[in-house]
Amino acid sequence: MKKLWLGRYISVPSFYHSLDSRAKLLMMVLNIIMMICISRWIQLLLAACLIFMFLYLSKIPFSFYLKQAMFLKYMYLFFIVFFTLTEGTKTLFQIGFLQVTLDGLMLGIFYTAKMMLFVFMGALLTFTTAPSELVAGAKALIKGQSMEQFAFMTSLAIRLIPMILDEVKLIYSAQQSRGLDFSEISLQEKLSKLMAIIIPAISNTIKRLTMMMDAMECRGYIVGQRRTSIYRLTWKMEDTVILASGIITLVGIILL
Repeated sequence: MKKLWLGRYISVPSFYHSLDSRAKLLMMVLNIIMMICISRWIQLLLAACLIFMFLYLSKIPFSFYLKQAMFLKYMYLFFIVFFTLTEGTKTLFQIGFLQVTLDGLMLGIFYTAKMMLFVFMGALLTFTTAPSELVAGAKALIKGQSMEQFAFMTSLAIRLIPMILDEVKLIYSAQQSRGLDFSEISLQEKLSKLMAIIIPAISNTIKRLTMMMDAMECRGYIVGQRRTSIYRLTWKMEDTVILASGIITLVGIILL
């Protein structure tokens, strides 16, 4: 719980924070294309150099990004075990009918590294861009009423994740102050105590969402009507440089 920061905007005065949200969204699209095109280690290294440069420019501690990546640690373990046991011909050792291969192990590490780079880029987008800026950028890139509704729902979803986590953390802390210790109770008791945390968290989240809906109605929000925005997007030279670096890297990956 404490390691999950997904959807949280971290306000830090940095070069990457100051970029236009459209440039960040386009870089995310380029990153997805890069991950699809990457099939060799040299290509992965080139993409990693670009992404780690962006992480450095964000001035957010690398441990924050690593916590996001480690949230999927069981998926990484599955990749490594699956490819190690099913792919390759160079056998490292054998346990019964299980054959561990060197090329399978390297393939598992390769796909794990690809997934981690993708998580880093996704975390970079949410850490350095406020939800309102993401909505404004998405609306500017894709015109249309349906896109406005989608962008608005995405903004609410991004804000909802930290809200739910905060509620769960608050109730869990309250239970701990009353002497709850999950390490000293049985599995059945853990499930029972877990429900005592989840149900109040859902109830409190629904109450907060109701308050948000009331606030939106008081401000004149009407479903289906065009909305204006106070955020004015300004494309700067820095945005062009960042986007150009992404395009050059993508071309390099394709040519390698």
